[in-house]
Amino acid sequence: MISQVVTNAMTDPVSMPHQMPLHPIKSLKYTDSEMIQVVFTPTAACMERILPKPLQPGLLGGAYLAKFRNTPFGDEMYEAAIVVQCTYKEHFGVYTLVMYTDNDPSCASHREVWGYPAKMAEFKWEHDDNEIEASIHRGGETVLDFEIELTGPGDWIDTGDSINLKLIPSVDGKGYDVKQITAAKLDATIHEGQGGEGKLTFGNSPWDPLDKIMELENIIAGMYFKLDLTANLGRVIAEPEL
Repeated sequence: MISQVVTNAMTDPVSMPHQMPLHPIKSLKYTDSEMIQVVFTPTAACMERILPKPLQPGLLGGAYLAKFRNTPFGDEMYEAAIVVQCTYKEHFGVYTLVMYTDNDPSCASHREVWGYPAKMAEFKWEHDDNEIEASIHRGGETVLDFEIELTGPGDWIDTGDSINLKLIPSVDGKGYDVKQITAAKLDATIHEGQGGEGKLTFGNSPWDPLDKIMELENIIAGMYFKLDLTANLGRVIAEPEL
């Protein structure tokens, strides 16, 4: 039995370490989950800083924080990201500036398979009736803070593909062994949606200068959802101009 497991690990498409894979290479499904979002309009200068060429900017951006349950990596985990709308030829979606999680296999899976810029972080989430406060912390610093006041029903916005810049540096430190722009479809089943006012505060750590990168024209809304979500495997759509 042990021999068969090792043989499968050496022949199937698995992750590092090869004989003891850290994560599965497959679509990621989460059920019975919760998510908050703050939707905003970034400035043109902010979009220019964030998006790699040849992606073209859209109009909106957003930050989300999710409490995912029944995951491939355990019963419960947190995940958050900052995204902005973008287009490339026939592709429309949201580009991920940064992603945070509190789950090691999830962090590796998102980076190695899709190219999400995932980092490990600590999370706080407080939900009291119609008010939600949540925050993300790295190295003892608060890097992102959410405040949401729910006032009524809210609708899920279909953001198209999830688009990422997948980079793997060369072992000699000169350039990249992998340099791709990837796209993958997200499927969401919404069980409950609420909307209202939202506030975002961008913080700073030595490796997370969000307060220097992010610049907003205005905040449009704060949202809360109960949902199931599937992150499907994707495809390479372009080579970035770096």
